[in-house]
Amino acid sequence: MLFLLGQDGLDALPVTSQHLISEFYPEPPPGRSYPQLKLKCKNLLMEEWDKAAPDPARYPYQPSLKPHPFMGLDKFTAGRLHQMRSGKSYLRAHPSWDSEVPTTCPSCLSAPETFEHAILQCPAKEPARTRLLQGIIDVAPDAPVWSSVALLGALARFIKSTATAYPPWNVLTPVVLYFLSFSPLI
Repeated sequence: MLFLLGQDGLDALPVTSQHLISEFYPEPPPGRSYPQLKLKCKNLLMEEWDKAAPDPARYPYQPSLKPHPFMGLDKFTAGRLHQMRSGKSYLRAHPSWDSEVPTTCPSCLSAPETFEHAILQCPAKEPARTRLLQGIIDVAPDAPVWSSVALLGALARFIKSTATAYPPWNVLTPVVLYFLSFSPLI
């Protein structure tokens, strides 16, 4: 029994909780189940998303309504991974920052510093890779690293310990020097 406040005080209504649920959550149309409707809504949303903001051709990762598992990492590392996956990071072969900077890897000076090179191939990072990246052999969009919490943790430790995709010091130097010039410690 449900009591509502009416004009003459409390009115008793023969309303059950099932009745209230059916009011706010009506049954799906005949021939359609809730999971089917949910899937249709998701597909329509993804289609509209793709029309309104299509992914660049160079971005191989599929859009998703779920957060990437690496979003569970600290903000700094998650941001670095987003940047490296999108091709818009401080890695020298990513063309988004300064077209005048050579693309050669500053660690080994032997190849362009791409995402794959920085994580999997750079000879200068081999000791850290051997120590930290056991089990990571690919960084492609469908590689196991993107769905395994343990592998993502290993990748995060590698990125931090090798300072992969960190801003280059020569970019920070003028800013750091400017602020240090006003420091009372100098």
